Amino acid sequence: MKKIFTLITVMLVAMSAMAQDLKSTDYHDQLLITINGETMPAEQAVITISEEAEEGKYTIKLNQFSFMGMLIGDVTMNGVQGDDDSEGFTNYATVNKDDEPITLTATITNGDPAGIMGLLGGKIDVTVKKGSRSKDGKLYAMITLVVPGVGNVDAVFGDNNFDGSSINGVSSDDDKVAAIYALNGARVSTMTRGVNILKMQSGKTIKVFNR
Repeated sequence: MKKIFTLITVMLVAMSAMAQDLKSTDYHDQLLITINGETMPAEQAVITISEEAEEGKYTIKLNQFSFMGMLIGDVTMNGVQGDDDSEGFTNYATVNKDDEPITLTATITNGDPAGIMGLLGGKIDVTVKKGSRSKDGKLYAMITLVVPGVGNVDAVFGDNNFDGSSINGVSSDDDKVAAIYALNGARVSTMTRGVNILKMQSGKTIKVFNR
């Protein structure tokens, strides 16, 4: 019996040590929300990414997520695939074993039980799109949340510019800039100094820094 208790103690200590080794990182950046093709003004947001015990799996939490002035709460996505590449990026996506996109059911906490969180039953379907990635303390994430009665809510966190350049390479023959917005959401005719939000003809939005 004493050996059994000793073994259990050793296992608990090992599990505790493993949990302490798992990394968790908070990323602070702008979040751009698009609903039914209409882009909302960018807001400051925080996303927390934590390693899970299973190798290559991550938990992504969108802290205090809100849109159109309505708070949903903390949206936590478990089991998101994360793979490291040769360039030092960790690439995230909700995919199955065949690397095909799937939808996960995320949990909602720290919201208003009488508000949207309660109406959704504390759950919401989400997809983390391929192309989401992090490196050197910076995160770019594309997340789609399915909100009943509203439709798809596309959330783009940060920008995909990891090399420090500005607008170079934003448009191509296949996808050109359709509109330019200042950071406060106001439409402008040309790029202004600082952060600009570009809406492409494909519907994709890109945030770039113009020096």
